[in-house]
Amino acid sequence: MNICAALLLATAAHGQDPRYQQHAGRYGGNAGICLFEDGKFMLYGYATAVFGQYLFEKDYLLFYPDQPPLFTVYAHKNPAAPGSTRINFVSFQQGNTAVQLDQAAAIRVFNEGANCFDGPFVHQQPGLVRTFSLIAESAVAWQYQNEKGYNDFVFIYNQRKREYENFSARLEVSNNGKVLKTDMGSFELARPDEDGQRQWQEAQQWKDQYFASATQQPEVVYANKHYNSFAPDLSKYKYDSASAQYISLDANENEAYFRQNQYNDNRYLRLYEKWEPRLQSKLDALPVAAGSIFFTVCGEGSEKSYHYNGFVKYEAADKNPLPTTTVPNIEK
Repeated sequence: MNICAALLLATAAHGQDPRYQQHAGRYGGNAGICLFEDGKFMLYGYATAVFGQYLFEKDYLLFYPDQPPLFTVYAHKNPAAPGSTRINFVSFQQGNTAVQLDQAAAIRVFNEGANCFDGPFVHQQPGLVRTFSLIAESAVAWQYQNEKGYNDFVFIYNQRKREYENFSARLEVSNNGKVLKTDMGSFELARPDEDGQRQWQEAQQWKDQYFASATQQPEVVYANKHYNSFAPDLSKYKYDSASAQYISLDANENEAYFRQNQYNDNRYLRLYEKWEPRLQSKLDALPVAAGSIFFTVCGEGSEKSYHYNGFVKYEAADKNPLPTTTVPNIEK
């Protein structure tokens, strides 16, 4: 049974099979699995919350986590960088990844043995990149076509992690309670005491919030020129077509503060549109040329490491600046 057929079956079955209601609950303590009556689940743990769907298959439960796309691309037409292409690479240090820009040879994003990562990692080169491919260590390539002349990009790599892989479990019921046994461990059904009820209600709220959105990755992203993203209230901004930016109505305020906090400056934002790949393909191997786009190491050779140079250095106008406890009045 393929995954799509299995999920369709799960959607149809949960309303008829009484086991979905009988065995719903939170299995585990600080880490575990929540089974919901509607055939959805949440795998949770430290800094982890993975959602998906499950179904009963004879004596087993089959789990199908929602997997993020291997790559996500956002694009913007930036009039501040005419005749060049600017790319921010996000999370590419988490795996052996490569990129091919136009007809140039594919090249690693980071050097072998890279460490001491301090982003943002921004690459800029002359000319417009008309085609590009993003390549993962599994030799999977996602190809994109830049037909409308965009020149400012955000490339995001979502490394495949174990918690996003399909898995199965066996539910055992005894006088001592219910236990969900998986390859990751065994999880007992939590007691229905006051604390357990509270955590179960919180889990249901997280599930509802997650599935309330049609897609978990936004179609657009608003970010400043240093690629820090925000969720702005656009009623408090005006759009400037000359600079292709959303400018805060309070942009003239807190200038001194944002000079010292440039990465968090939310006064000037650019809209980046989500792109879909033109083609996905499987390669025989990871074809990469010598070198890498970014080089970064700790210790010996660190003087050659990449450092983001987008922040403006200002000379102190006052030798006695305001105390650092001063907090500006800005919207979060």
